[in-house]
Amino acid sequence: MKALEDYLHAPKFKCCLTGQKTESTSRSRFQMEETDRILERVASIRPERLLDVGCGCGGFTVKLSPHCREITAIDSSQALIDRCKEENARANITYVCMDGRDIRHPDSSFDLVLERMALHHIREWEEALSEMIRVSSKHLVIEEPIDDARSEEKKNARSARELFLALENEVGYSHYEYLPEDTLTQYFHRREISIESEIIKSDKLVDFDQFFRSFGDFAEKSSRKEYWLDRLESFKRELDGRKLCEEDIAFIAARKS
Repeated sequence: MKALEDYLHAPKFKCCLTGQKTESTSRSRFQMEETDRILERVASIRPERLLDVGCGCGGFTVKLSPHCREITAIDSSQALIDRCKEENARANITYVCMDGRDIRHPDSSFDLVLERMALHHIREWEEALSEMIRVSSKHLVIEEPIDDARSEEKKNARSARELFLALENEVGYSHYEYLPEDTLTQYFHRREISIESEIIKSDKLVDFDQFFRSFGDFAEKSSRKEYWLDRLESFKRELDGRKLCEEDIAFIAARKS
């Protein structure tokens, strides 16, 4: 994972979790609303101990801190955890490098376990989700992007992600296809855990350059830079000016009996 570690420390890198945006990109109203939905849920629970799984650079974790007595935030990348400690330190947050598939805490250690946009970075996502359930005493909040092919723009975006994913995985950045809409809800049903779920749909258009703004930075890390840039240009010609679309979001609030 050396390529990823180097890239995480590069000045241009701003916790890029998809090919579409970085932290420095202004957020749409849709993205702000889904963030507010999580914060409102956490504020209503007021957990004593919260676990944030896949905290990235900690930018969202600090927004959670006023609503919790104690937060443990984990990520599998030591480089990201170092940035959390440097850029987003708070008295009630402990940042730890830890794999979400092996959460080193006893059963029922946390009132609330939160996962936001991290499962599609884990190939064995069911193992990670099982661990989250194990260490939660009552509440889980899950938010994940999902695919929907209801429009040409949605289909274009899916094809664009496939190209981006191929490059990211080549340079050691773990990123996989979005889960189908009903996959997460069915998982909780199989575990006989009650849930509230909502699909937050967005048809906001995204232009080509915005979607692929960090593609060149990833290509720089590949020994096949020109190959990837040629593929990008070929895909752009294929689209012929047609737009892409934001992803939809699956929001799940689960409660253990």
